[in-house]
Amino acid sequence: MFLISAEVSGNIMEAARSPIGKEPVKRMKIPAVIKNKFENMKYRHKLTILLVTASLVPMILLVLYSHDRMSSLLREKEMEDMSSILEQTGEGIDSQIEVFSSLLNYLTYSPDIEDLITEKNMDNYQAYIKYTEVADPLLSVPKSYHDAIIQIQLFAESIKVRHEYKLVPLSEVDKEWWYDKLEEDVSVQWVVDSQIPEIAAVRRIYTGREQTAVLCVTLDYNKIFQPFEKIISAESGGMILDKGGNVLFQKEMLGEKEEKDSGEAVSREFLESGQGDYAFVNRKNAACGWIFYLYKLQSAVDSSVSGILVSEIPLIAACVAIILVLGLSFSRLFTRKIEELTDNMNRVNQGSREVTVDSNAGDEIGLLVRSFRSMMDEINRLIHEVYENKIALKEFELKALTAQINPHFLYNSLSVINWMAIRSNQREISKVTLSLSMFYRTALSKGQDMVTVDNCIQNIKAYLDIQLVMHDNDFQVIWDIDPEVKGDIVPKLLLQPVVENALEHGLDMKEEGEKILKLFFVKDGEDVLLAVEDNGPGMEQEEADKLVTYKASGYGLKNVNDRMQLLYGMEYGIKVFSQIDQGTRVEMRIPREKADEEAVAAGEFSTKKFLQEPEEDTEDTTGKKGGKSEEKK
Repeated sequence: MFLISAEVSGNIMEAARSPIGKEPVKRMKIPAVIKNKFENMKYRHKLTILLVTASLVPMILLVLYSHDRMSSLLREKEMEDMSSILEQTGEGIDSQIEVFSSLLNYLTYSPDIEDLITEKNMDNYQAYIKYTEVADPLLSVPKSYHDAIIQIQLFAESIKVRHEYKLVPLSEVDKEWWYDKLEEDVSVQWVVDSQIPEIAAVRRIYTGREQTAVLCVTLDYNKIFQPFEKIISAESGGMILDKGGNVLFQKEMLGEKEEKDSGEAVSREFLESGQGDYAFVNRKNAACGWIFYLYKLQSAVDSSVSGILVSEIPLIAACVAIILVLGLSFSRLFTRKIEELTDNMNRVNQGSREVTVDSNAGDEIGLLVRSFRSMMDEINRLIHEVYENKIALKEFELKALTAQINPHFLYNSLSVINWMAIRSNQREISKVTLSLSMFYRTALSKGQDMVTVDNCIQNIKAYLDIQLVMHDNDFQVIWDIDPEVKGDIVPKLLLQPVVENALEHGLDMKEEGEKILKLFFVKDGEDVLLAVEDNGPGMEQEEADKLVTYKASGYGLKNVNDRMQLLYGMEYGIKVFSQIDQGTRVEMRIPREKADEEAVAAGEFSTKKFLQEPEEDTEDTTGKKGGKSEEKK
């Protein structure tokens, strides 16, 4: 057996030293340590952790949700602001374009301009007069109202010689930088050159299918796009594209912006591809087809969100601190009584029996505290009772030692007193002496704990004979005896405390009327029923029920009840029935058990009178003074 255990142990040690054996140990070590540490914590600390965790988890989820929702709202607002700014700026530029388009249309359809274009046979003097008096004001006055206008030019076939810069022969139009970019269209066309930088609003004028003139308004590039330039702030940028996607204007203030592979400025394709970390909005001008883009680094948009988060940190920290304080306070409040109860239990474990904790709460802790107090009260009562029983045991041992003195000396003395009373013709003294001798002989019963019912009857008769003399025969005794039960055995001195209580607390307390004491020794099924009944003042049934408990003022009935339950079980014992002004009845039921015939023959359960009365004495032992004892068999 030892060899097998050693082999198994060696295999286990080898597996533990191997790498495969180490891994599970490592995996289980940390959770086991945490679990053991948590289990060994004080209940208050466990409750604090649970309360704080239960509060923090929803709060964290709420904070994350609120922050995410706030971030989305801020991003949406940022985009709305960018869109609103771009819309307002675009509308401003659109209004300028509409103004200059209207100006071109006005000049195109002006009768004076039409005369200049259609009149081809003017001499030089007439042409000069027309140029200076008609054309110059028409082409110069708008410039004074719009500072963005650089110049207004008319290119026509009818113009033979250039007049300043305003009137130019049509043959020279192809020398202009914007002419090659024009389309064959009679509507206003916008041409932009960021290098010059100028913007040209041009309109072709046709007579039939032949182009006869071109009207051009040259605008200041910077002044036209100045409103758009102003809305470009730090970490943002903007650009304007024509219908072909060519960049007309672009400005960026991105700082350390994200570098692209090409190293160029942000393009339309780059923005709309979503590759870069940019947020952008755009709008299109319906008149000229320009597309405005306003974009900003996503980090710049998120910076406002980060600012909100930073501003929320003190509030979050305050909430966490409040949760910790409340968790500690509530856990201390909830566990205070438990800790007091634990301390009290530890002191009890160390020997102290004092209960210092108390609670009137209706919850489980209050019930636990009250149960502990009740348990300790019961323990203290039992300890006190055991202590008193030890003292009583010592006294009983002393009495038993004293009782070891041969009782025959007492019996002989009583016998002498009896014969002396007879010789002196003192019948009453003789009867009392005989009754006293009978009482002690039947009570001692040669040291036996069990006696017959007949022995018990003789003991009670002797006791009542003495009590009748003491009470001057002022009560009546009625006996109900079933002969079948005389041979059954019962604990000795079972009825004497009951009869004594019936006399002292029953009949002696009755002031008027006849006093009657009834005793019953009858068969009741498989039991012997012993009962004592008096017609004294009685008591409330609730008070009568307490006579066999530790709450009673005396211990006579309780001791008899305890003896019966120890001998025969909890279903047997004393039952007390009482009513005010009706009297009290005490019942005792004992399982029937016949006395052993050999023991009876040996005298262990003898019922004979040990002191026989003289034959000539035939008077009833109850006396002649009115007291009587009736026996019903």
